[in-house]
Amino acid sequence: MQSPNPRLVLLCIDDNADELKLRTLILANAGYTVLTARTGEAGLHLFTHNHVDLVISDHVLQDVTGAQLIGEMKRLKPDVPFLMLSGLLDAPDGTERADMFVTKGMSSAEFLATIQKLFKGKAIGARNPS
Repeated sequence: MQSPNPRLVLLCIDDNADELKLRTLILANAGYTVLTARTGEAGLHLFTHNHVDLVISDHVLQDVTGAQLIGEMKRLKPDVPFLMLSGLLDAPDGTERADMFVTKGMSSAEFLATIQKLFKGKAIGARNPS
């Protein structure tokens, strides 16, 4: 399969193993290299010890919130885009730190298009799509 951007590394963090596996499969099939973590602590470890082009994280994790994770990751590497996911319809507190916030449940095509928008710098105004 042809990758839209060869060698881009995405870090996916979610404590739901099934959702993480599905997201990883979608991204890998699209040609991305995918690192995964089930906790914020594990995600932060991968983030600090690997090259990462984009972080995709659930907002509610077992050990930290997505907002707390964004704060630490942006402090370490402020230029790495951060996509926050949530099952909540309204953006939780702290999501304004993310480069984009989306509600879970979108199609695979919409998910991949969202990632492409972040890489192309077109995420402005898409934080809370109507």
